[in-house]
Amino acid sequence: MNKGVTIAGGVILLLSVILTIAGGAITVSSGENLENIDDSPQPYYTASEGGVANFTFIDEDLAGSMAFQVLLDLDYVDEDGDGIVDNCNAFVVKVTDEDGVDVTENVTGFSCVYGEWTAEDPNPHDGKVVHSNICGTIPELSGSDKCDLREEYTVEVMVRNSNESQDFVLFDQDAYTINIIENALGDLGALFGGGSLAFLAMCCGLPIGLIILIIGLAIGGNPPQPVMMQQAYVPVPNTGGSPVIGQMQAPVGQMAPPISTPVQDLSTSESQN
Repeated sequence: MNKGVTIAGGVILLLSVILTIAGGAITVSSGENLENIDDSPQPYYTASEGGVANFTFIDEDLAGSMAFQVLLDLDYVDEDGDGIVDNCNAFVVKVTDEDGVDVTENVTGFSCVYGEWTAEDPNPHDGKVVHSNICGTIPELSGSDKCDLREEYTVEVMVRNSNESQDFVLFDQDAYTINIIENALGDLGALFGGGSLAFLAMCCGLPIGLIILIIGLAIGGNPPQPVMMQQAYVPVPNTGGSPVIGQMQAPVGQMAPPISTPVQDLSTSESQN
């Protein structure tokens, strides 16, 4: 086993597992947020008082604005089959600018269109029907002309051929749509990021870490380096004769030869004589 390679593979494998779990958690959380996104239009409602409501037209990016919608409490039915919600024509909308000038024809588009697909779920506004669109500067969506920036407009709804006012709700469709898009984009970004993180960790990190770990376990480690024994000369004490240099120390495991001295050599010669 090669310890260094094995540790590297284990670290990569562990990090990949952690990133996979983290990416999966982010993906799940973002998916839940998308499913539970707050799409209620209630915060963007302005209820009329005595059949009158005011709004200021704002289009900061000059990219166009979706219309303010006039919502009336009507039954979403078309019994006469003319494509218009019944009783919608019984009411008229009037729009005036800050100077009191009637600009209804320039800024208002009649709606009240009946659609079979809408009839299946007619309650995006709690059963209210879109009667008119005001200041919609994206023609393909609302079909009305442009309004002046930062101009304040007054909206009135009355019963046709009378001076009787009709209560209604003014819906800021543009602000509502921007809020939904911003929230959705944030969650979609997190969903994409978490999914990409988990995918890369699973498809790349886990296999690479596993391969490196197996290689580290399969190959051998570094061979042990041989230990060199150095020999040294040991000085032998002199007992009065000529200085004698100690003999070289014997290798480990071998007996050292006896050390002879001049005194011992002299005694040996006398005994022989």
